[in-house]
Amino acid sequence: MTIAPSTNIPCSLESENLNESLHGTAPKAQVWFALEYSGRWEHKAWEQSSVDAAIKAHVDMQLAQTPGARLLLIRQKDRTPRLRFFAAVLGDAPALYKFELAGYEELLGLDLVSIAARAEQYQPQRTDEPILLVCTNGQRDACCVLHGIAVYNALHAQFGPVVWESSHHGGHRFAANILALPSGRSYGRLRAHNATTVAQAIAEGNVPVQYCRGYTAWPEPAQAAELLLRQQLGHTAATGIRLLESQPGGENRWTVRLQAADAEHSLTVERVEGAPVHASCGDEKTTPTVEYRLV
Repeated sequence: MTIAPSTNIPCSLESENLNESLHGTAPKAQVWFALEYSGRWEHKAWEQSSVDAAIKAHVDMQLAQTPGARLLLIRQKDRTPRLRFFAAVLGDAPALYKFELAGYEELLGLDLVSIAARAEQYQPQRTDEPILLVCTNGQRDACCVLHGIAVYNALHAQFGPVVWESSHHGGHRFAANILALPSGRSYGRLRAHNATTVAQAIAEGNVPVQYCRGYTAWPEPAQAAELLLRQQLGHTAATGIRLLESQPGGENRWTVRLQAADAEHSLTVERVEGAPVHASCGDEKTTPTVEYRLV
């Protein structure tokens, strides 16, 4: 018998109670842009921001021309007079670019397509200091505030300026969500009591598999297959695993080829749907929980 989900509890708690798998749930993007914005974040943070319409149109045009690009708004407790703007380009050698802007109008002078292509002119903006983005966009979903603020405060107290609040990543019911850049890995179901341990592992170049939703540059079956392979091999280092191929292999099945160190691994994963769950708080519609299993 299937038990109807309740709308009376936060969607993140409902998902946690159902023991919904995190693997293969990461939001997808190959290039992440993050722009500092201290104003009020609405449901659609960037679209409803007070940034001049002409500047937003220019940025939107460049985002549309950059395959797999997404833009987030970010903010921080300890602000400086200049605005920060980051670009994380994923791939075998992920890169993070940091810009300091006197105002939003300076976005008009940046070529986001060229940044995503790692153009030589932007090499001086390369930075070796990674950043952690914690979704706290309460106007998008209550769980992002319920868990996100506490996680942000805990991480900011421990790691300082590398930690930022951010607008919506994707996956309300997995809150609190963290996006690690430039590694491009998404982590979910963080709480104030475990976030610093997870963040420390990330800072040391490891992947805390228990909380990892996946690598955002890959499709969901490949995200899950990589994490399942990591569990099999005990491979914790963030580097060392490459995606060679991900192909459909039948109904709800995919064959994923991965290279780990000098060995090639072929895994078949199956998408299995489970009990219904609300995608977000206050949403009457439900979606099945999903788990990817090795066949």
